Amino acid sequence: MNPVGPQAPGVYWRRRLVVIGVLVLIFFLVWFLFFRGGDGDGGDAGPTPAPSPTQSATTTPTPAPTTPPVPSPTRTDDMCLDQDILVEASSELPIYPVGSTPTLKLTITNIGTVECRRNVGPGANELRIELQGQVLWSSDDCNPNDASDIISFLRGDEFTTQLMWDGRTSAAGCPSDQPLLDAGEYTVVGRNGTIESLPTAIRLE
Repeated sequence: MNPVGPQAPGVYWRRRLVVIGVLVLIFFLVWFLFFRGGDGDGGDAGPTPAPSPTQSATTTPTPAPTTPPVPSPTRTDDMCLDQDILVEASSELPIYPVGSTPTLKLTITNIGTVECRRNVGPGANELRIELQGQVLWSSDDCNPNDASDIISFLRGDEFTTQLMWDGRTSAAGCPSDQPLLDAGEYTVVGRNGTIESLPTAIRLE
C-alpha cells in the first residue's frame, strides 16, 4: 500500500506506525486488565481453609437395670418378727448312757432392737432327736398340748424350757413300745413357731 498525499511517503509511514503502536498498546492494556487482573485476584486469595474435623458422636452407655431391694417385713403390732428371734437347742450333758433320760433344753432369745411379744407355749415349741437329718424322736409326738403362752421379751431377754427324753424313738400318738436308740452320735434340734435352731451334738454310749 503506497501512501498518497502531498507529503513525503516516509511521513505517512511514520503516522501509520504510530497508530498501529497505539492500537497494540490499547490491546495489551485491555488484555492485562481483564485477563491478568482476574488471575491476580485469584492469586492474592488466601489459602482455602481446611474443613473443620467433624466431632464424632459419643454414645452414652445405658445404665443396667437395677433390682429393687426386697422390703423387710413390717411390724404391724407388738409381736416379735421371726428375724427378731434366735432359737437354740442343747442337752444338759454332751454324753449320756444308752437307756438313760437326757435333759433337753430349748432357749428363745429376743435379738431384735425393741421389746416384743412371742408365743412360747407348748404348741409353738418342739425338740427333736435326729440322725443325719432323719427325725428319730419329736416332743410333738407325745405332746398333745396346743396351748399358747405369749410373753413379753425385752431386747436380749431369754426364755428357756426343758424336758426329759426317755432315750427312745417316737411316733405319732406316742406309742409306748418304741425301741431305745443305740449308741452313737445324734443331734438335738429345736423349733419355736417356724424358726429352727442349728443342730447340737449329743452322744449315747
